[in-house]
Amino acid sequence: MQPINTSDLTFLNMDRPTNLMVVNGVLWFDEEPDWDAVRDVIQERLIDRFPVLSCRAAQVDGNWVWEEDPDFSLDNHVRHIDLDGDLSDAQEYVSGRLSDPMNRDHALWEVDFLSGLPREDGQPAAMMMARFHHAVADGIRIVQLLLSMCDMKTDGAPPKVGRGSSRRSPLGKAANVSRRLASDVLDIVSGVGVAAIRLPQQMMSGGVDLTPVKLADAITGTASPDNLLANTMRSVSRLSMAGRRPDLTGDGPLGVEKRVSWVTGLPVSTVKDIGKAHGATVNDVLVSVVSRGLSRFVEEQGRPLADDVSWLIPISLKPIDMNLPAELGNYFAMVVFPMPLGISTTDGLLKEVRNRMDRLKNSTEAMIVFGLQKVVAATPEAVSVGLTEFVANKTLGVLTNVPGPRAPMYLAGTEVTGVLGWVPTAADQPLGICIFSYNGTVSMGIAADAAVVGDPGRLADLIVEEFEAMAG
Repeated sequence: MQPINTSDLTFLNMDRPTNLMVVNGVLWFDEEPDWDAVRDVIQERLIDRFPVLSCRAAQVDGNWVWEEDPDFSLDNHVRHIDLDGDLSDAQEYVSGRLSDPMNRDHALWEVDFLSGLPREDGQPAAMMMARFHHAVADGIRIVQLLLSMCDMKTDGAPPKVGRGSSRRSPLGKAANVSRRLASDVLDIVSGVGVAAIRLPQQMMSGGVDLTPVKLADAITGTASPDNLLANTMRSVSRLSMAGRRPDLTGDGPLGVEKRVSWVTGLPVSTVKDIGKAHGATVNDVLVSVVSRGLSRFVEEQGRPLADDVSWLIPISLKPIDMNLPAELGNYFAMVVFPMPLGISTTDGLLKEVRNRMDRLKNSTEAMIVFGLQKVVAATPEAVSVGLTEFVANKTLGVLTNVPGPRAPMYLAGTEVTGVLGWVPTAADQPLGICIFSYNGTVSMGIAADAAVVGDPGRLADLIVEEFEAMAG
């Protein structure tokens, strides 16, 4: 019996019928695996290594703990489904599963083996859908769990991402930060002078929206993109003063029904070529493609298009490696990314996305949010959930980009053809997008609230069209 960490408990308490805190992922195959062999892999590489996967969440003497499930059996968590259909049937099945709450009498994970899916040549194909509650682990660690089930025949491990610790001494770090802050203050003072001249002119011409966030953006935007202090002030203003997200996709309350779609097969080489042509990163390009697709999606619905819309982006605070701690858990922070919308030129859009991403990277927002998460998690449930939803409702949803293996991987001897993920959304967020790169291609898993967003398949089509247009 092990106490549930306060951060993990927050996610356990955030479940709503309209938004479950469950991370969903799919591995698909051109050939049907030996499912008995896959069960053995699950037992040996997951259950035997991570005790929490055989424990249930329970209250004992008023305290939440991970308690060993006395009735633990793989049969409670693994099931085999013969869909006997096509990919649209698989899409419908996955959509339905996103609304299924976990059975809290058992450990908080499930795996579905999906058979009976024809390939384009008529041969059978298969999928494995894995579901883990966010209280068990954060999304990055759940990806690592899935990867740990597989073998790679070449050195194709995913590149390390996240924030590793520097070897510089604490004294050296302090001196460096002090020097940087002094430079940043001078930069901001100079920028305020420029803003004092520009702002009245822009206000008279209608170029500045007089909201606290827009004014903070205008003032801090005069500082250089690597100004740590200005960028942190900019982030804090958005976290604290931004209002509820604009209703870009639809009005009204969320429903229980979710719908999923996906984009597959975008070549990483093409993404890199686009980035190289415009001085942008792979992430900048993929985010820009989503921006263009979303802008068209909103316009097609006849809704007003805002200048930008905020997303929550998870940042892993430890580099990805395959040495997961036995207790798993959550170790990440969220940052708010204001995605620009409605920019028609590729160069202009990539430049703006790159500028906003650079400002996020050159700020302390991730560490501030992580510290707040720790404080919030220690408060009573009603307070912690309320504060978390207060931030979530400023954003459209969750957008994540995960670099996966760069070479083929194999599950129980069968090659994994592709990987998809769907991120959980919180509070009243209606949309989530998970970008995942694997073996030279990029996929995007799109999860949407059926009542508010409608058809995510159309959004997927528009993203593909915009990618092809951007590629020329």
